[in-house]
Amino acid sequence: MSTPRQDGPPRTQALPAGTSPLEWAVAAFSLLLVLGVAGFLLHDAFRSPASPPRIILQVDSVVRAGRGYLVEFRAHNTGRTTAAGLEVEGEILADTESVETTQVTIDYVPAKGSTAAGLYFANDPRRHRLELRPKGYDRP
Repeated sequence: MSTPRQDGPPRTQALPAGTSPLEWAVAAFSLLLVLGVAGFLLHDAFRSPASPPRIILQVDSVVRAGRGYLVEFRAHNTGRTTAAGLEVEGEILADTESVETTQVTIDYVPAKGSTAAGLYFANDPRRHRLELRPKGYDRP
């Protein structure tokens, strides 16, 4: 058997004693960063109680779609709770009489977020008054 060959002097050098100023600076910066993130999360969690979803519906466009019309809209949730399975109803009204009603279910509208969706109508919503309203949601 052969013994492994060592090149150069044996490695018996000791590491310098103590911690360098650069290591202390990095540790202090890391500690401040962790405390800052933890403080932000605690502040966000306790600044106000969770409010139910507050849904605001905004029509983006009305376009011709085949033999009907597509109303593209955005559902904005200004509340601090997510809305799952949000049901939205769209109704075309001529004066006070309903011309057509349709609805859609939006899977997920995050807290403080928005989601795009669309409703199909056989009649042109631009010729009458269009109303969109949230009908209900589930808690995820």
